[in-house]
Order: sequence, then C-alpha cells, then structure tokens
Amino acid sequence: MSNLEEFAQAVGRDVKVLNQKPEPRLTLTGNTLGIVGGNNVTLPLPDNVGHEIRGTGSPEGRITAEIGTTYVDVNATNGALKWIKEKGSGNTGWRVLIGDTGWRTLNVLNKLGNAKIQIRRINDEVIVKFDGLSYGWFGMKPISQQSGNIINKTIGSKKYTWVKVDIGKGNEVIPKGFRSSSSILSGLYGDLGDLLGSTYLGGTSDQNALQLRYAMSKEEVTDTILSQIRVSPIVFTTDDPWPATLP
Repeated sequence: MSNLEEFAQAVGRDVKVLNQKPEPRLTLTGNTLGIVGGNNVTLPLPDNVGHEIRGTGSPEGRITAEIGTTYVDVNATNGALKWIKEKGSGNTGWRVLIGDTGWRTLNVLNKLGNAKIQIRRINDEVIVKFDGLSYGWFGMKPISQQSGNIINKTIGSKKYTWVKVDIGKGNEVIPKGFRSSSSILSGLYGDLGDLLGSTYLGGTSDQNALQLRYAMSKEEVTDTILSQIRVSPIVFTTDDPWPATLP
C-alpha cells in the first residue's frame, strides 16, 4: 500500500471518529446537575443576583433556590408556565406566577343534555361558569330524575328546594387546585332574569359542594325552570396550590 493510500485511510478514520456524537452524560434541570444513570448535585446560586431557571415540570420539592428566584416550565405542565420562590431556602415554597389551566369541564352526572359546568384557573383566580344549552342556558334533569340530590328545607314559613350538583364523588364538586377557602352565594335566575334563589359554592369547610338553592317548594320547581337556568360566572381567589392533575 502506498503512503498516499495509508494517508487517505487515516484521514477517513479520523473523520468517522469526529462524526460520532458522544452520548450525553450530564443533564441540567434548573440548578440540579445530574449524571445519566448516576447521582446529582445541586449547584449553588450566586449571591445577590437575580436568577431565572428553566426546566420541565413543577419545581416544588425539586429545585432549590433563593426567595425571589423564578422558574419557567418549558412544557407549561398543567398550564403552569412561570413560578416564583416565595418561602424558605430549600426546594419547597414555590408558587405559580403565570399559569392558565384553560377551561376544564366537570363530569356532572345530573345535568340536562349538553349542559356543562366549566372551571378555569388563571394564576390564583378561579372562574366557574354554567352554560351548554340553547341561548346559553344551563340545565338540570327533571326533579323526578334527581334521586338523592334533592334537599327540602323549611326555614320559618318559607320553603326551599336545594338541588345538589353530582359528579359521583360525594358532596365535593370543586376539585383540588380550584377550591374556595370560604363559601360563596351567587344569584340563581330564570330565563327572563327573575331571581329564583341562589347558587351556593361551598368552601373547604363545607366540602366544596355546589348547589342550586331555589326559594320555592319542590312542587314549584318545574322541569321548565330546571331546563332554563342562568347563573353568572362565579369568580374567586383560591389559596390552593397549583393543581397536580386537571379535571
């Protein structure tokens, strides 16, 4: 073999080696440096320097940082895009700064047809809305089909009929991550805007239940009334951590 041929083969071998991409051995999530298949170490953050970390998933319980540090989840897991470290010096105490779950539909078993209750969290604000039927109505099944979801109340001489919203999980309707710390009353209206009672959203001390409370007897709550419900969106601030799962 000539010197020229030997030189060409050597160059070819060198090019082949250069083209081979080494397998990644290190990973960096936030300020945690890990070795593939091995241990990891938390890198210290510089003192008195504003810092933003990028990673995937929630930082809570995973990312150690100083108070004021921000973290961007590039996957916006469960709608949570940006977090801020509010408390402590360890890997807990994170709160969502920018997040939006989008509208999530609750699985209401005793609703009428395509009626729906939807819930949405934007940062620490929660919105609950009722619609889905023609003209924006919300509706519940007739009284005769409500089974154990009816509560009859007589307070003084006044009769009330409460219709519980049923999602098949006991009394609690509003899921974790969307709950109100205190109970809320909102108006319950007929199609023409007549006030027929109230919509009750329970706080954490009342199982986060949801009820339509008609200020009338069971006999007065007709199928038409239950099929033409109008409820203004209920808006409140939640103290819940960001939901780990979405409904």
